[in-house]
Amino acid sequence: MVGNGSAIRKKFSQKIALILTFAFVTAFVFAFFAIANAASGSDFASASGQGYAVVEVTSGRLLASSNADARLPMASTTKAMTALVVLENTDLSDTVVIPKEAVGIEGSSIYLKEGERFTVEELLYGLMLRSGNDAAVALAVHTSGSVENFVAKMNEKAQKMGLKNTSFTNPHGLHDENHYTTAHELALIAAEGLKNPEFKKIVSTKNITVSGDGKETRYFANKNKILYSYEGATGVKTGFTKSSGRCLIASAERDGMEVVAVALNYYDYFELTARLMDEAFANYSMCRVVSPDYVYKTVPVTGNRKVKSADLKVKNALYYPLKKDGSERTETAVESVESIKAPHSASEAVGSVKVFKDNRLIFEEKLYTIDIERGGIFSLFR
Repeated sequence: MVGNGSAIRKKFSQKIALILTFAFVTAFVFAFFAIANAASGSDFASASGQGYAVVEVTSGRLLASSNADARLPMASTTKAMTALVVLENTDLSDTVVIPKEAVGIEGSSIYLKEGERFTVEELLYGLMLRSGNDAAVALAVHTSGSVENFVAKMNEKAQKMGLKNTSFTNPHGLHDENHYTTAHELALIAAEGLKNPEFKKIVSTKNITVSGDGKETRYFANKNKILYSYEGATGVKTGFTKSSGRCLIASAERDGMEVVAVALNYYDYFELTARLMDEAFANYSMCRVVSPDYVYKTVPVTGNRKVKSADLKVKNALYYPLKKDGSERTETAVESVESIKAPHSASEAVGSVKVFKDNRLIFEEKLYTIDIERGGIFSLFR
């Protein structure tokens, strides 16, 4: 009896030890992956590399960055360029007949059916609010005849913008090894888009109802939480794939300055972009560096007895983000004619104003003056 009791106790102790060992190993594995995820800021271990960038919209000045020039996948934030190319090459009122190739696209969808009819504008809302990959394909085919031709337009636009580290292979952002951008260049794409009033209107919309040809009404609510939680938010787009991690283009406008913050592969992308934009608004403000009220040079006039001199001015004011603490300055250089001979047209440029910061040209604006007629002695009596 005693021997049997010892055996039972021994087996019981072995079972307890086995259970404790299993629990310890399980806890260790979970802790390891939790730490790995926290360190990487990514949803999936397969997503590699991170980068963020903040730019001011009108000037494109880079205000903050980390690993901003690394080539990374960008998921559905791709659609910022898709929308921009569509807007530049179509009319919002154009009717789009949904083609077969736009039906059943992998990933996010607004569940388009072949033969349905929508306007370009309605599909753009489906593209940017609900991230419809099917809407991306439908718009691409409508705009350029095929997805391939549309992608060529996307890459052509990137080249015209001077982007060196951006490559598109599709209009929706599903993963492809040759489909990538950088945080900095994606911020510049979004800034270019925000200069377009229709683009800005669409990406800042929180929700909308779309009826298409009237057969089925769709309700689109924007996935971008920045619009609901951040003061002055204006857009732009979320994105996610297993390979890219969580991506976001956020934008906001305060006190006459609009900024774009891009986060590629950050788990806390809403919190990160909000903090980055807070810092930008706290540290920078828009300063007028060129003014149409200022006389940049006065030159003599010949050929008119009445007009002896002419003031040279710019037509437009230019603004640039500078640090609020006063630590940054710009320098201005004027290049112009030394005199003007009548007759002279006010539409003819007579020089330029160049604005430099840290010896780098940031703006150049043409100089003009008034209309000056040829005047002889009788012009004194007119």
